[in-house]
Amino acid sequence: MKISLIQTDAGVDKDANVEKALGFLGEAADAGTDIACLPEMFSYYGEEDFEHAEADAESGTVETFRDAARRHGIGIVLGSVMVRTDAPKVVTNTCFVIGRDGEIVHRYDKIHLYDVMRDDVNFRESDATEPGTSIGSFEFDGVRMGVGICYDLRFPKYFQALAQAGAEIMFLPSHFRKATGAVAWDVLTRARAIENQAYFFACDQTGGEGVKARCGNTRAVSYDGTILGELGMEEGILTVDVDVEPLRKFRREFPTLEQIRNF
Repeated sequence: MKISLIQTDAGVDKDANVEKALGFLGEAADAGTDIACLPEMFSYYGEEDFEHAEADAESGTVETFRDAARRHGIGIVLGSVMVRTDAPKVVTNTCFVIGRDGEIVHRYDKIHLYDVMRDDVNFRESDATEPGTSIGSFEFDGVRMGVGICYDLRFPKYFQALAQAGAEIMFLPSHFRKATGAVAWDVLTRARAIENQAYFFACDQTGGEGVKARCGNTRAVSYDGTILGELGMEEGILTVDVDVEPLRKFRREFPTLEQIRNF
């Protein structure tokens, strides 16, 4: 299976962000990808997120990428977009997984919300975002996969739950800060792959300035912690071929997932 990760620098021009992402998707499709992943908040990053939020899976940006999946015949892990709720100015941070036919395979609402109160940055995602309540487990082309979003990376039990649900391939659309990524990105992406014996695809944004600078370094990690491919700080596409049969053999020979104990 060929998997593509698309690293972009999203700003406040939503139309330009969407067109850029569509262009990269077209390139990935022309290269023969089966499923492509976009970063968290790939379509808009700025103030007044609610004004740019999607109404539902049938409208706006989501429908545009459903058409793209149908046109190219590929799957899309649609990073994340803000989706309106019934509460005034409250959204979900949502990843829609789209099948080759343009239909929604799965909707995952980010569970762990980024709240940080430091001298250099003060941000509370939970103030205007409703957390999800179920894990992002889905099937694509006969393979069980899973998805988390950015801050979920810091919560190993979440990805353990995906692995126990059968996930062999995991995606992490992200908007990871450069400052925290410098100490956490390499360690935690490899740890989530190793401890869950899963292919781990971490798809980040790049760009930004000051405390809003993002760490980039989109990467594909094998189930044994080997880095299969990685981008630096440039926008672009990372495509790798994966085979789940060696992973399944590895799990049979080293059955740590069956040895998990709860305390």
